[in-house]
Amino acid sequence: MVEIGTNIRELRVAKKMSQKELAEHLHVTPQTVSKWELDKSYPDLDTLLQLSDFFHISTDKLLGNSKPSFLEALFSKKGANTMKNNETDSKPKYPEGEVPKAVKVENAANILVITFDNGEIRYLKSHYINDYLDAYSLKKGHGKRRLLLGGGPATMWLGTEIELLEDGSVLIFGKDKYSPQELWYESQPSITLL
Repeated sequence: MVEIGTNIRELRVAKKMSQKELAEHLHVTPQTVSKWELDKSYPDLDTLLQLSDFFHISTDKLLGNSKPSFLEALFSKKGANTMKNNETDSKPKYPEGEVPKAVKVENAANILVITFDNGEIRYLKSHYINDYLDAYSLKKGHGKRRLLLGGGPATMWLGTEIELLEDGSVLIFGKDKYSPQELWYESQPSITLL
């Protein structure tokens, strides 16, 4: 836990937040955040999980652990990367030009039902379901097999938190991002084509 104070401070500063703002988000006092950053005390387990979620970082990295967990080492040479991450995954190449914009997105058992501004309704497998199916593949399964043990993200059903962004992107649960090009070019006009 030696690095946790430094990590919290660096992550907070990177988000351009004051100690007071972070404290308000976590429902603690600014003095508590200061003590964490000075390594005079440490966050409890619940708060550690909140920090991990808020900063989109694993608890291992937040704590400064560089060694992979037992399951990570067992199931993957690269580490457990279960959801698509725009920074690390290679992005597919899409044709240049404008694409129709999503005006409504619903989640039906991990199939996104997308209504576009041109009136067309199309269907797309969620990143979660793609990763879950990849976990069974010998070639694509590295880093995703922990989904089979229940260690991955929660299964999405109706009522999923979906946000339509101004640029036409879609954000699910505040973390899983779909670009306008992905929504258009990867989706199918019929659910049976998935």
